[in-house]
Amino acid sequence: MALPFFARGSAAKASPPPPFSPPTTANNRANNNRPNVNKGSLFQTTPPAPPSLTSARIGKSRNTDPAFEPKPYASSLETIYTPHPNVTIEPVKTAHIPSLMRITGLLLPVRYPNSFYTATITDSIVASISRVAIYHDHPVTDITATTFPTTAKAPSLSSSDKVIGGIRCRLEPLPPPSELSVSCPLRQATNLYIQTLHLLSSYRGRGIAASLLDSLIYDSASPPGTPMRAVSGIVRHYNIQTVTAHVHETNEEALLWYLARGFTIQGGVVEGYYRRLKPGGAKIVSLKLAWEEDDEDTKPGSLNDAGCKDDEGDEDWEKVELDECDPTATEKLEEYDTVNGEEYVRKRMKSA
Repeated sequence: MALPFFARGSAAKASPPPPFSPPTTANNRANNNRPNVNKGSLFQTTPPAPPSLTSARIGKSRNTDPAFEPKPYASSLETIYTPHPNVTIEPVKTAHIPSLMRITGLLLPVRYPNSFYTATITDSIVASISRVAIYHDHPVTDITATTFPTTAKAPSLSSSDKVIGGIRCRLEPLPPPSELSVSCPLRQATNLYIQTLHLLSSYRGRGIAASLLDSLIYDSASPPGTPMRAVSGIVRHYNIQTVTAHVHETNEEALLWYLARGFTIQGGVVEGYYRRLKPGGAKIVSLKLAWEEDDEDTKPGSLNDAGCKDDEGDEDWEKVELDECDPTATEKLEEYDTVNGEEYVRKRMKSA
């Protein structure tokens, strides 16, 4: 249910966004056969399908694997500064819910149940991968001194502070790479699927939407534009390897936004993804996260992250020790020690 970020003009007509697991795709329809579609919402979410309409398309986008139970992210969630001096990115709080519901309803033609919003507080996993953008009535950071997000203590929410956008994601299990399926069976790789991502039109073009996304996948101290940005603790904890979203097939602005941030567009169109739009196809955008190889804390297979690649190395070391403990190996070792001792005595006598 990837939600387009921006809605403009008549928000009520904005098109809704869709979920991750790609259903069957078809070739792009000819451009001259595509009627105009309101692109008010740059990023859209997929409306929940009624039980009677639930299909393979919808089912694949939701996790139904009972074995997939990631451990909640236990570290504290940080408040992040944005390029806008009055805006911060914060974890969702109870006080944010009413405003979050209002702007989601304003920007997206989708009506989510209350549980969709309350889960950002009550569900520890959903809460860890959900954020809101808060506008404060006074500057909370010096824009001239902040060229990239930095952490800060969350400003208290006053009556004049308001929610201007948000992001809500879902974790989906990925099949393990064949080369790791045996050596590291307990380390489940995941996809971060963007369900909703939206921002009020008057705040767009300020780097706020990008900050919402970056707050989940990149380390707050890693500057944007760095070829190999350090991934966040959330990415390391959940072993997130990819980030995906659905975008309406004619929403060129949203597609360009994702492309500018390293996403690629998968071939083909998911036909009929948006049931209320004509055309109703969606394109899938995907980002493969590059974990820095020289950073032990961000390596997918490091001890701090997976706890399994290093263990494998330890097992190899122990096997070598066991091989050296057989009688033959012991005899060779004793001979080696004796030779070294005699050589040492001779050298001492000569030097004397």
